[in-house]
Amino acid sequence: MEKEQYLNDPWLVAAWPGMGAVVLSADYYLMAKLGMHLLAEFPAREFFDLERVEVKDGLIKTGRLPRSRMFLWHDPQKRHDLIVFIGEAQPPAKGGAFCSQLIGHVELLGVKRVFTFAAMGTQMRPEQESHVFGAAIDPESLTEFKSLKVRPMNEGQISGLNGVLLGIAAERGMSGGCLLGEIPSVFSQFPFPKASLAVLRIFAAMTGVILDFKEPD
Repeated sequence: MEKEQYLNDPWLVAAWPGMGAVVLSADYYLMAKLGMHLLAEFPAREFFDLERVEVKDGLIKTGRLPRSRMFLWHDPQKRHDLIVFIGEAQPPAKGGAFCSQLIGHVELLGVKRVFTFAAMGTQMRPEQESHVFGAAIDPESLTEFKSLKVRPMNEGQISGLNGVLLGIAAERGMSGGCLLGEIPSVFSQFPFPKASLAVLRIFAAMTGVILDFKEPD
């Protein structure tokens, strides 16, 4: 793990692939627009096994494991530095152990607030506005969500590590939560950038980050 001399009240935003490409589209967009730099990369072999190798012109090529990287942005206004974690794939096993390791790393960097993004499939029509739902770790974050017109997720589940990470963060006494962009259920296998944009608008309002809000590809 690369050592940073000082981080100002850093927040973590973590992402793994999910429905409608909402999560990764939002995080890659945030990373690119803020010009983040690579902070650290997690070793893959502890959590991933090779499942195949590539063959080209009759020769077997060394396979590549999914990458899990963290990127850093220093807030020039010195409000909250941002750490964006992007995992190319979710570990097939030991997901809880992976999340515990990630939380342990960011705790050493001073992170006390953790967010993930996700998608929520509804009966909305594609041309309609994409709303944002929220599930918070702590009451204060839930109040903040509501003040930004985020609709509380009253019940349900957040599957995968985008949810598991928040459970572990809650056990460590952190704050934060999950912002879920609304997508049409019938199009859950297709990219839906409108939902990514809606989530980014809310997160920008929370952090004070200035983005141009063109639809991410």
